[in-house]
Amino acid sequence: MLYIVVILAALAIGTIVSLINGSWPDFSNIKFEKAWLLFPAVVLQIISSLTESRGYRFGTITTVMVNGAVFVFVFLVIWFNRKYAGLWLIGIGALLNALVMMFNGGRMPVDISSLSTKAYMADALELIMKGADNKHVAINSATKLPALADIYSVPGFLGLGMPLISIGDIIIAAGLFLLCLQFMLKSRKAKTVY
Repeated sequence: MLYIVVILAALAIGTIVSLINGSWPDFSNIKFEKAWLLFPAVVLQIISSLTESRGYRFGTITTVMVNGAVFVFVFLVIWFNRKYAGLWLIGIGALLNALVMMFNGGRMPVDISSLSTKAYMADALELIMKGADNKHVAINSATKLPALADIYSVPGFLGLGMPLISIGDIIIAAGLFLLCLQFMLKSRKAKTVY
């Protein structure tokens, strides 16, 4: 929900700024290169979620390989579209998330004490506690880089579906906001040049 609200806020602000400047937002000038590289990343995430829902647990090597491959595809898309400052922030946030995950067996450490207060997270919490979640692991004394883990609570309805976030997630949200503004305001700027 957090990312959706961030994107909607950026679209609303971009629309208001465009209207103040006497035009409608125009996304026709967006040139997002090699976006197809996100497809394998999405497929890998879906496969991981499906296997997890069927009770299959990835071993550490498989988890590192799957999640590492997802990050490689995402970083390639960011590199090919590096002209957008918002993607640089998204890349920094993703790198912080990748770093903590790779140091912890390919899974994002999560503060399960905070999750236990959210009734709707009971199933997810159970998977984490069993070690059957292919993307998350409970924080413990052996966790490396815990400050980069999912330890920050998201308030109110913003936390639906994602009640805990990491520093990387916060930076990614800021990058999404900036990227959406760049798309809207860059296209308006391009129109004035011609």
